[in-house]
Amino acid sequence: MIHSLFLINSSGDIFLEKHWKSVVSRSVCDYFFEAQERATEAENVPPVIPTPHHYLLSVYRHKIFFVAVIQTEVPPLFVIEFLHRVVDTFQYYYSGISILMQHTSPFAQ
Repeated sequence: MIHSLFLINSSGDIFLEKHWKSVVSRSVCDYFFEAQERATEAENVPPVIPTPHHYLLSVYRHKIFFVAVIQTEVPPLFVIEFLHRVVDTFQYYYSGISILMQHTSPFAQ
């Protein structure tokens, strides 16, 4: 299924990566960066990018690209839906922390 997940900000920096089955080199993201350069806007990057040995599936939300690396053919919508769920989980988790910090701050009134 998913071998690696890369989070890439709008500047093109990979700021988080997670590997499950085997470590996939960051150089695989070069194919993504080439597709990103060809796109007129960030939203126009193709969600599925074939490479010689992998497939890159990506979603763009909150100015962050979530790029999954897979080696075998799987239903792309399944992976894209999973990526959207990951984003939703991050958003839910960090909004809860933000609210908690506002109410537990010693300077809150």
